[in-house]
Amino acid sequence: MRTVGGAHRGLGLWLAQRASAVVMALYLPGFLVYALLAGPLDFVAWQGLFAPLAAKVASLLFVAALLLHAWIGMREIFIDYVHPMVLRLPLLFLFAVLYLGCLAWAADIFWSVP
Repeated sequence: MRTVGGAHRGLGLWLAQRASAVVMALYLPGFLVYALLAGPLDFVAWQGLFAPLAAKVASLLFVAALLLHAWIGMREIFIDYVHPMVLRLPLLFLFAVLYLGCLAWAADIFWSVP
């Protein structure tokens, strides 16, 4: 459905933020139960939590959802409060690079677990 003036332009971002919130809301209690069932957690046991591929994928999905959620929030803050485009665009670029770097770093951390 097409609208005049792009009235539904922000719907995709709104849905993405809600979907990312659902992913985080499902992961956190699930991981808490998973960690509590593992017993006392020392360093080796903590590494063991992330050894299964499913735990790595779920954790990386959580980090991606968290970063997407944060990106949409920061984007809206910059659009609302940073009016000069000469400041807004570099800030958006900086946070995009920062968040992508965090995602790559998280993937490296999860996949370095033996």
